[in-house]
Amino acid sequence: MLVTLALFGIKAVSADSVEDRVNDLLGRMSLQEKLEYIGGIHAMSIRPIPRLGLPEIRMSDGPVGVRQDRPSTRYPAGVALAATWNPLLATREGTSMGRDCRARGIHILLAPGLNINRVPVCGRNFEYLSGEDPYLASQMVVPFVRGVQSQGVVATVKHFAANNQEFNRMDISADVGERALREIYLPAFEAAVKDGKAGAVMDAYNQVNGSFCTENRFLNLQVLKTEWGFSGVLMSDWGATHDTLAAATGGLDLEMPSGTYFNPAVLFSLLKKHQISESQIDDKVRRILRLIVRNGFLDRPQLDSDIPENDPTSAATALAIAQEGVVLLKNEGKLLPLDRKNIRRVAVFGPDARPGVPTGWGSSFVHPINSESLVDGLRELLGADVKIDYFDVGVGSFESAQFLHSAEDGKLEPGLKVEFFDNPILSGQPILTRVDSHIDFDWPAGRSLPGLSSDRFSARWTGMIRVSDSGPHAFRARSDDGIRVFLNGELIIDDWRDHAPRTVTAIRSLEAGKTYSLRIDYHNHGGGSALAQFGWASFAVPDTIRDYDLAIIGAGFDDGTEGEGTDRTFALPDLQDRLIQNVAEKNPRTVVILFSGGNVDMNSWLDKVPVLLHAWYPGQEGGRALATLLAGDINPSGKLPVTFERAFTDNPAAANYPSRDGGKTVNYAEGIFVGYRGYDHSAIEPRFPFGFGLSYTDFEYSDIQVASSAASAGEPIQVKCQIKNIGNRPGAEIAQLYVHPIDPVVERPVRELKGFTKVWLNPGEKKEVSLVLSQNAFQYFDSTTHQFKTEAGRYQLEVGSSSRDIRLTQPFELKQEMLHSDAAH
Repeated sequence: MLVTLALFGIKAVSADSVEDRVNDLLGRMSLQEKLEYIGGIHAMSIRPIPRLGLPEIRMSDGPVGVRQDRPSTRYPAGVALAATWNPLLATREGTSMGRDCRARGIHILLAPGLNINRVPVCGRNFEYLSGEDPYLASQMVVPFVRGVQSQGVVATVKHFAANNQEFNRMDISADVGERALREIYLPAFEAAVKDGKAGAVMDAYNQVNGSFCTENRFLNLQVLKTEWGFSGVLMSDWGATHDTLAAATGGLDLEMPSGTYFNPAVLFSLLKKHQISESQIDDKVRRILRLIVRNGFLDRPQLDSDIPENDPTSAATALAIAQEGVVLLKNEGKLLPLDRKNIRRVAVFGPDARPGVPTGWGSSFVHPINSESLVDGLRELLGADVKIDYFDVGVGSFESAQFLHSAEDGKLEPGLKVEFFDNPILSGQPILTRVDSHIDFDWPAGRSLPGLSSDRFSARWTGMIRVSDSGPHAFRARSDDGIRVFLNGELIIDDWRDHAPRTVTAIRSLEAGKTYSLRIDYHNHGGGSALAQFGWASFAVPDTIRDYDLAIIGAGFDDGTEGEGTDRTFALPDLQDRLIQNVAEKNPRTVVILFSGGNVDMNSWLDKVPVLLHAWYPGQEGGRALATLLAGDINPSGKLPVTFERAFTDNPAAANYPSRDGGKTVNYAEGIFVGYRGYDHSAIEPRFPFGFGLSYTDFEYSDIQVASSAASAGEPIQVKCQIKNIGNRPGAEIAQLYVHPIDPVVERPVRELKGFTKVWLNPGEKKEVSLVLSQNAFQYFDSTTHQFKTEAGRYQLEVGSSSRDIRLTQPFELKQEMLHSDAAH
């Protein structure tokens, strides 16, 4: 058996030689070194042992880019990659991220994220390339993992398992039946391990069926290491270990970020009491050493200085994924693509249209090397002949908010007075006083101003605002750490705690012509860099936009309103619903572009706008990608990897979210009926179905053929059909193959995705596409025997453009003689 790596200068090595080298290293380690080795160091590393030539093994967060203390390529969110339905792009992104790691000397990438989208409000849905379907997730994760590891970097699949909400994620028990686990929540992990050969797996924070993932013997030992034969490293999420004995005997190999529980003092005690054995410790160490040897980390420097940190191939990959991942959901009257001959003025609104391109928050947050906003992308593509005007309505842009202060002569002048204090509590005499025209500061690590400590200071801005429109106004503050805002003496924003960068907003109704006093307090209490931003704006939409040829709204969430650690709202934040309605009322040619990890409540405005695109979080090249799609230079080809419900209560899991006992448990009572399976099961009409996405052209399906007569026991079954581009533009269609069981012996989904292919066609062009069904496409998990079973009998094979747009059907009988005698999964 050969372990093959497409590495620079590294030849394939035999598994035997890997094990020989591992055993040699293990045999020369002292017990003390072994016990130290299974606890992390420096927050993101496996400790070095210089006397044995073992280097420090450095890790980096993913999964939307290599997260470091300096900029890196920010790729589209994982769910955007899933929306491409293009495994070749998954390979390309994995390869590019692997190169980004090598350019920074990173050995282990903490990506990809694979948790199924169970509810649309999970704060980390945007990170996961899985969507709601295990087959789609499996087909996308394997090439991603292979791409990363082809560059001599280890991929880490996470979070194992059932981390499908952020609400109380540190403690809650996801109570999931074994059938749902096996059919919905585990298949993508299995594919990543067995087919992708992922080198590492990360245990989740939550419990599964009453046992924390880091000590869950069923998941870690029975499923992962025994059934799937995983020979890599199982690490904890950061701070997810709770008990030394339970984790040590429950399959965990490496505690991160440090050995709080896996340390010599505690482990020696357990060894002395014979509660754990040295052979168990050896297995954990051997897995880490195997990862190091297998990937060539002993034989070359991990830093490859020939790869630039600002890698053009990475930026090109990010652009391609953004262009294929955006989903066109509505295009009434074919308003898009833009008629460039007749477009002269475009009005742009919304918090996500500028500056930069939004993303979600958390460990996946990457400071991008470049970030071209939607406004910038349109200006660059359409040129000087088209006037692109941005209106700061209901946003409160940090760099353009207007302020006033009283000068020494009593006159009102622009800006705010600010006092800086060399302590975090606004105490004593200020060491610096000045006037700032706006509050938009992102101070790097180091001294921010002369006389200020870089990570322990505070500031107070005072002045006023003058209001020209009556009605609601938005006040928006973003900070790291604490910030509070007083309007006319009222505390309207109170976020006076130490925290990572985040955004807090307040809405207040103000009167035209009035002047309001304003005070903003800020403190930074650690972490090196410091962030303080504040802005305000009216929700009044100017009448002049009636004269614009088009209005575009960049709406949705961002790193202040969606991310790790908490679930978001289903409703758009900060009265964005009202903004959309107000714009559409004055300009019926309104395009809404949504930025978020999934669906949002559209009920108040969707019927008022002719065009809707979902951009997810499209990465640093998102503005450029969206401009090319709007202009028609690129034809939209993304399809939804998740179902979009009309109301949150329509979601199959809504009745069981987030908990019924105050956060102790979340009961997955919907079982296997997650996503489109649940909508079909309950006959609920979704807003937009799984697999849906429009194009600027149209496609015709015909001539389905099933080559069943040639299928022997266990052999794949080939399904063919013809697809023709019957429109006048080149485009790509994603043909989806579903299996629909007829009169099954157990309750099963109406249909399940079991194949897909993306085909590019010129106008008038027709191609034959071939979709292949493996035998496990007909399987279900039998909860009685705890085995997968393949049921002979009648099925309908369905080929369609979405789960609710089936174009071709073909009856099919799976005969007993076509089955393996052993129907193992």
